[in-house]
Amino acid sequence: MKKLIISISLLAAISCGRVGNAVNPISNNKCEKAAAEYEKNVTEWVNDPNNKSKCEALKKSLNDIIKDCSVYTAAQRKIYEDQVKLLTCD
Repeated sequence: MKKLIISISLLAAISCGRVGNAVNPISNNKCEKAAAEYEKNVTEWVNDPNNKSKCEALKKSLNDIIKDCSVYTAAQRKIYEDQVKLLTCD
């Protein structure tokens, strides 16, 4: 599960950064807030990986990034959303 979290984390970090000469999607205020919340939740979850509420907060923040950052196509969003659903917080 940690490998999946790490791969999704890298994906989120890359997708909210500047890609070539493309417009930076993180300039979107909702995306900025989602990225900041995600960063906070990752830090909290890493420090307490068995805490269910912190895991759920991490999953929610990943979904918010997928939804609010405009670099994803509908097909990519579906793939990422399905991957996030595979994360269990048991």
